[in-house]
Amino acid sequence: MKTIMVCIKHRYTDKPSCGGRGSDALACALEHLIADRQAPVKVHRFPCLGLCELGPNMKVVAGEMYHHVSEAMLPDILQSALDEPEA
Repeated sequence: MKTIMVCIKHRYTDKPSCGGRGSDALACALEHLIADRQAPVKVHRFPCLGLCELGPNMKVVAGEMYHHVSEAMLPDILQSALDEPEA
């Protein structure tokens, strides 16, 4: 099954983090989109993808990395995962 990793890192300082920029809500919205389309893709909430200053970040396993993710980008990210050959 294809996987999209969603960074959910929360920093409790003034430094940026994906979780602090709404990645939890984005992961939920992505899961709803996947369910609506009955797509063979799972969401993996990941502790850190290492690029907090560019977050929220998502990574299609064996595929593209996405930065500054917004809800409007989710259909394209899902399609990218579906188009990616199995790892």
